[in-house]
Amino acid sequence: MSDSLELVHKWSHTYSILSTCAFPHKKLLFAGTQDSKILVFDTVTYNLIKILHLGQSIEVNTRSSVLCLDKSKDENSLFSAGADSLVRIWSIGEVTNTVDTDVEVNELVTIYSVTDIGDIFSIRFIDSLETLVFGCQNASLLYLDNVFKRLKGVLSSAESNANRLPHRRYNKFFDSNGPTGSASPFLPMESSIEKLSLDENLEILTNTILEIPSNNIVNYAHNGFIYSICELDSQFKDLLESDCSGCPPVKDATICEYIITGSGDGTTKIWVFVGDENNDVALYFCKMLDCEDSVLSQDVEFPFLYCGLGDGAVKIWDLSTNQSVSTLSTPVKSDIISLSVYNDCIYAANESGITLFQKGEVELINTHQGKILSSGIFERIGPNGKVYPNLLTGGNDGSLTLWNLSCLACGKDLNLTHLEENWSDSKQTQKVNTENMLNTLKDLTAFETVSQVTDGTSFGLSSRRCATYLQQLFATLGASQSRLLPISDSLNPAIVATFTGNEKNNDKRRILWYGHYDVIHPGDRDRWNTDPSILTCENGYMKGRGVSDNKGPLVSAIHSVAMLHKQNKLENDVVFLIEGNEEIGSPGFAEVCKKYKNIIGEQIDWIMLSNSTWVDTVHPCLNYGLRGVINARVTVYSDVPDSHSGVNGGILQEPTTDIIRIISKLQNDDDSIRIPNFYDNVKDIDQEELIRFSEISEMAEMEKNGSTEELIKNWTKPSLSLTTLCTSGPGNITVIPRSASIGMSIRLVPGQSVDSVKENLQQYVKDCFEKLSSSNHLKVKILNVAEPWLGDPKNDAYQILKEEITKAWNMQPLFVREGGSIPCIRTLERIFEAPAVQIPCGQSTDNCHLYNENLRIKNFSNMAEILYNVINRL
Repeated sequence: MSDSLELVHKWSHTYSILSTCAFPHKKLLFAGTQDSKILVFDTVTYNLIKILHLGQSIEVNTRSSVLCLDKSKDENSLFSAGADSLVRIWSIGEVTNTVDTDVEVNELVTIYSVTDIGDIFSIRFIDSLETLVFGCQNASLLYLDNVFKRLKGVLSSAESNANRLPHRRYNKFFDSNGPTGSASPFLPMESSIEKLSLDENLEILTNTILEIPSNNIVNYAHNGFIYSICELDSQFKDLLESDCSGCPPVKDATICEYIITGSGDGTTKIWVFVGDENNDVALYFCKMLDCEDSVLSQDVEFPFLYCGLGDGAVKIWDLSTNQSVSTLSTPVKSDIISLSVYNDCIYAANESGITLFQKGEVELINTHQGKILSSGIFERIGPNGKVYPNLLTGGNDGSLTLWNLSCLACGKDLNLTHLEENWSDSKQTQKVNTENMLNTLKDLTAFETVSQVTDGTSFGLSSRRCATYLQQLFATLGASQSRLLPISDSLNPAIVATFTGNEKNNDKRRILWYGHYDVIHPGDRDRWNTDPSILTCENGYMKGRGVSDNKGPLVSAIHSVAMLHKQNKLENDVVFLIEGNEEIGSPGFAEVCKKYKNIIGEQIDWIMLSNSTWVDTVHPCLNYGLRGVINARVTVYSDVPDSHSGVNGGILQEPTTDIIRIISKLQNDDDSIRIPNFYDNVKDIDQEELIRFSEISEMAEMEKNGSTEELIKNWTKPSLSLTTLCTSGPGNITVIPRSASIGMSIRLVPGQSVDSVKENLQQYVKDCFEKLSSSNHLKVKILNVAEPWLGDPKNDAYQILKEEITKAWNMQPLFVREGGSIPCIRTLERIFEAPAVQIPCGQSTDNCHLYNENLRIKNFSNMAEILYNVINRL
C-alpha cells in the first residue's frame, strides 16, 4: 500500500457501494448500495449501526440502486436518489451512546416527477435556498426550491397520495391485460405500509410525497446523462466573471448560488440559482465548457474545476477565466468514475485503482478494492480538535474503505477570513500594519508561481491559485472592482483591481500600479538556507522566493492604498494591474492592456512600479532608466546525423565550425558590435548626468562596477553577451554534433529601436552564413524583447517621492539607472499615454533570481509608509 494513503478502516457488504456521504460532526458515514440500502456507520467505534431499506419488501420493482447521496450543511438531513427516479429526504437525529451507538433516522418525504426521467445520477442540496437539484438519465435537470417550506405545507394539509409515485401510476404496458385477460393485481400503498410495519427490523416509511413542478424541469439541460453536480463555495461565487449569457443581474438578487453540471455529452455547464426577497427561486444557464469527452465525475477547488473524463483523462479548468489549463492522464486509460481533490492533491478513481496527482508526480495506488465506484474527501475532527483529512471510497466488491490523508503536504488555502479579522482591527490613525503585511506576504510566498516551466502543471495551478488569491485579497480590502483578465495560450492571467478615491475630490488623478506575481524557479533547494516557499523572518529580514521580486513590494503597495481607502483618506483612484508572466517577457500583456483599457482606465495620469533594488545596502534610490533587451538564439544544423570525428572529420562542413565563424563576426576585438546601423541613435550622456553618476560612484558602497566609467557602460551603453552554447549528441569529445546553437543577449539603450536592431541582426547573421557557402542550415529565433526606457527625474512624481523618501530614511535618494530590463514599462507608457515612475524597494544584497532571496523588513514597511504619503500628493 502506498504511503500516500493510510488505511483507517474497511467495511464489507454483499453488494456494490455506489455512493457515499460523510457527516463529520455527527461522526457518521452513509453508504448507498446496489441492493436498495443505505448503510450507516459510526466513525468512533467503526460499527454498522443502522440499515435503511428503500422501497417495499413486497414490491420488487420499488427496490433500486442508491446512485447518489448528499447532505445539508447542518447534518440534519440526508438526500438520496437512484434508479427508481425518486428522491428521498431523511431526517438525521443526534447520535446517542447509551449502550450501543445509535441514531434516529426517519424518511420525511419522497420527491417525484410526473415525467419519466430515468435514473437519477447526481444530486445536490443548496442550503441557502433550501433547494434540491438533481441530474437524470433523460438529460434533464430538475430542482425543488424551498423544500422544507413545501414539506411543512404538505404535512399540514394532510394531502399526500403515495399512489401517484411513478411506480404506482397506471402503465399502459405493464398494467394492461396480459395473455390471461386480466391485469396484474394492484396493491394500494396503504396495504404496503401495513405489511411493512410488521417487520420490526425495517424502517417504517411514510407516504408523504412532493411533486416537482413542471416549471422546475430543465429539459435537455445536456445532450447526455448528467453524471455530476458540484456547488461553488459561496465565498468564491463573486469571483466568477459576470458575463453569463441569459443570466439576470445577479447583483440585484437576494441570494445567488452557482452549480456546475457534468454530462456524457462532453460538456460541463455553469448555472446560477437566483433567489429574490419573496423566496422565489429561478435557475439560469450561464456558460458551457467543452471537455471534448464524457464528463463522468467532477470536483471543485476554486478557482479550478476538475473533470474526470473517459480514457483516464482529468481536465482542469480555471473558472475565473474559463480557460483549460491542463489535462492529466492516469497510467491506465479507463473512465474516471470518481474524482476527489484536496489541497491540490487529485485522486482519480478508475478500474485500476486510485491515481494520485501531487506536485507534478503521478502515483498509481492499488487499493485492493475492486473497481472504485464512489469517493469523497472530508475533514474528520479528532478528540484533540485536530482536523484529519480522510478519503472515503466505495467499490463494486462491496467494500467501503476509510483512508487517512494527513501525510500529504497541504496546499495553500484561499480563505481570507484571518485577514478580514486582522484588517477590521487596524486602527484608523496608523499608516501601515506590518503584521497584516507579513501575513499577506506569507500567503503569497506559499504559492510557487514559477512561470518559466511551461509544462509544469503544479507550478501552473499554483500560479492561477495565486491570481485568484490576489483577486479575493483586493475584494476583501475594499477594491470596488477586482477581476482576472485571461491571457491567450493559457498563460497566467492578469488581475485588475480599483480603489476609488474620495468622490468629493473633483481634481483626483488616476494612478496605475504595475506589479507581477510570478517568480524565477528557486533552483536547487539544498542551496537555500530556508525553504524558498515558506516566508521565514529572522534577524530583521524576510526570506523566500519572490519576497523582493516582486511580491514584497507589491504587498507594500496594496496595503498602503488599502489603508488609505479604509480610513476614507484616499483622494485619487488607484488601479492595480498585476501580471503573472513578467519573468518570461510578459507575453500577451500588451494585448490585455489594450483589450481591457476601458476597465483599467482610459485616462491614466501616472504609472508606478517597484521592480528593482538599491545600488547598495545604505542609500535609497529612485530609478529613472533601464536598458532594453533582445534575447536570441542562433542555430546551425546539418542533414547528416551526429557522426564520429575519426570517420567524417575533415569531410563534412560542421555546424559547430559554421556557428563559431558567424559569431566571431558579431564583435570587434574592442567589443564594439558590428551589426549594421547598431550605434546610429546612441547618444552620449550630458554633463548633468555625468555629474550625477560621479556622485553616485563616490557615495554608494557598491561591491563591483562602481566607477563612473563602469556605471556609464552598464547603464547607458549597449552591449552584446554570448550566454549559452549547446550542441547535439552525447557530448563525447570525438562526436561531431549535427547541430549547434548559441544564445545571445543584446542590451539596448534609449534611442535604439528594438524592431530595427532585431531586423538588422537577423539579416546580418544570414549574410554572414551565406558567405560561408555551407551545406548546413541556419535558424535565427528571437526569444523575447524589451524596449529601453528613460523617465524624467525632474517631474512632479519623482520630486514628491524624493521628499517622502528623504523623510522616511533621513537621507536623499540617489537617482539611478540600471543595466537590466523590464518588458512592460514602455508598453504601459505607450498604451496609457502616461509617464512611469520606478521606486526600488530592497537592497543590492536581496539576491533576486538567486538563492536565498531576501528583503529587509524595514525596507518593506518603509516602502508602504512612503506610498501612503505619496499617493494623495500626486
